[in-house]
Amino acid sequence: MYYEPNARITVGNVVFNNVNQVEITESVKELGDKATVVLPRNYRKLAGKGVLEYIKASDPVTIELGFDGDYFHEFSGFLGEIESSAPLILHVDDSFYPLKRNNFTKAWESITLRHLLEYIAPDYTIVCPDVNLGTFQISGASSYRVLRELQQQYGFYSYIKGTTLHCQFAYDVRGTGNTFTYTLNDSNQLRMNVKKNNLKYHRAEDVKVRIKAISNQRNGKKLKYEVGDESNEASLRTLNFGPLSIDELKEIANKWYNKLSFDGYSGSIIGFAYPRTHAGDTLKIVDDQEPEREGKYLVEKTIIRYGLSSGYERENTLSFKV
Repeated sequence: MYYEPNARITVGNVVFNNVNQVEITESVKELGDKATVVLPRNYRKLAGKGVLEYIKASDPVTIELGFDGDYFHEFSGFLGEIESSAPLILHVDDSFYPLKRNNFTKAWESITLRHLLEYIAPDYTIVCPDVNLGTFQISGASSYRVLRELQQQYGFYSYIKGTTLHCQFAYDVRGTGNTFTYTLNDSNQLRMNVKKNNLKYHRAEDVKVRIKAISNQRNGKKLKYEVGDESNEASLRTLNFGPLSIDELKEIANKWYNKLSFDGYSGSIIGFAYPRTHAGDTLKIVDDQEPEREGKYLVEKTIIRYGLSSGYERENTLSFKV
């Protein structure tokens, strides 16, 4: 059965139904998702005017993709950059775009994560853990830069869903509660929904990883704790956190290590347009030939690709087991 792909890209008040290519990248580790839209040459003019007279940077953008006249919302954001060549290429930022365009300067002797987020993002509902950051200073920085600092220095990862700003530890981030199934080898061929897989199966004892956790104390000192493989071949993951006790630091580091060291798959798997997986979803891997390898994994990254010649697919990169 053949399905005719269709796309609808809305930029400000302009709707583009003829699209060469779309690529959307979502990640639980990166601060903000992004999309690229390639329009054909015939869109260089609309109603006798250049298309750039109708659209501009900061215009709201909605990307809808589907088949046979049905459309599904895949991405919302703001037009960031326009490559005014032929074909026309639109670069789209997600809902973090407005948080890149403000500026703050302020210092606190002591502040909680929640109060800081309410200060730099007053228009959002905040979801975050109850953590005191201690001394904190912003010097001419945007909300986006502050969130990036919280990720790099304290280990808090942020994402926006609707009008809610989530800022959480990495192992709690972006969980949506949606679970989808990919079947690698189906005995009756009825459930096969995998286009290509680049997965590797490994045992926990073969995973050589070491966690180095650092807690930045209010007095400027640092608490450190390490766990994991001590060989030279081990990959080192350094995690920074706010003012935690040594017991709290050990608990978080051990959770991270257990999530990264497991019997299961790593790598990426490419499906078709459906099921509509997203970063932060749970992916259940089923294999009739090797049922003992079945497991559920956090989708760390999803790349959604659409093209008239290449089709409509989703590449999902797996993270730890859930």
